[in-house]
Amino acid sequence: MDALRFLLSPSGRLRPQPFVLAVIAVYIAGVAAQWLTAPDVLRRISIVPFALVQIALIWMWFALHAKRLRDGGERTGLAVGAGVLYALGIVLLLVLGAGFIDPGRDGDWGPTGSAALGLIVVVVVIGTLLDTANYDAISLMIAGFLTVMALLPVIVALAVTVWAATRPSVAAPEP
Repeated sequence: MDALRFLLSPSGRLRPQPFVLAVIAVYIAGVAAQWLTAPDVLRRISIVPFALVQIALIWMWFALHAKRLRDGGERTGLAVGAGVLYALGIVLLLVLGAGFIDPGRDGDWGPTGSAALGLIVVVVVIGTLLDTANYDAISLMIAGFLTVMALLPVIVALAVTVWAATRPSVAAPEP
């Protein structure tokens, strides 16, 4: 029961060393959860288990960071903001994933052609509007920008983790 309270309750305080060990475990579980998006797994159990695991991991991440920030004398708003940003990234991933996967008539999952075609049309329209249909430096900059934006939730989460881990513990307030 204490392990559940440790991982799920955002109240209390957490010293740097246990925080680092716990948050590494949460990150490893997050990487391992990507296995739930493998085509064979999606075919058998759908995307719902992946979404549920992500919800649990985001909450654990928030609870650990809230405790650590409180122990470091900081407010927990940074953990809330980073958690919300990461949750929005997962929601976007789920929406895009649901749009690109089609169960098909015979139940054999595969990419849906209409979704892929729609994405190609959007890219071509943006390229035409920006007059960059010849894939010059502007196209590379747009691709780089989109890559950074896709990775932004992960970058922010890691930055908040490093920042929280490096905060020195402050003395507990007297009752």
